[in-house]
Amino acid sequence: MKLPFVLVTLLAVVLSVRAESAGGGATDPLTKLPLPTAGAPLQLHDNPNTIDDVPVCKSKSTMNFYTGRSGTVSAAVTWYTSQLSGFRHVHGVGSDRSQDTFYNATGTLIVSITGMPGKEGQDTNVYSIIYGTIQPGVSDRIIAGMNMQKVVCP
Repeated sequence: MKLPFVLVTLLAVVLSVRAESAGGGATDPLTKLPLPTAGAPLQLHDNPNTIDDVPVCKSKSTMNFYTGRSGTVSAAVTWYTSQLSGFRHVHGVGSDRSQDTFYNATGTLIVSITGMPGKEGQDTNVYSIIYGTIQPGVSDRIIAGMNMQKVVCP
């Protein structure tokens, strides 16, 4: 009697997960923040490279690095602006690449868009997207410094 109940429960869980994925609810496994789905103006390669224990001043971060498959930086910024309600946005340039980072109020979650090399103001294609966690969180100033590759730690 218990076996059919277990099978029904397992089947319900599997179907609900598949329904969520089919409905466009794809999220980054590390941050649980939304990933662009088919039809979005930005497409990423599916499997991220995970980078553990990246120092950010006195904090440590873990990041998922996705390579861009298609899409411009402006389209990516527009898409993330609509998806990350309540997140702050900062723009910078580092190594001749545009850097746009969205982050939450506590500085513990980030999504960072890096463009292909180009001149300031040029709308280049997306090179990569990083989803990351930072513990403990960092300040606006540190995140802005990350965008320009000039982090100043307190």
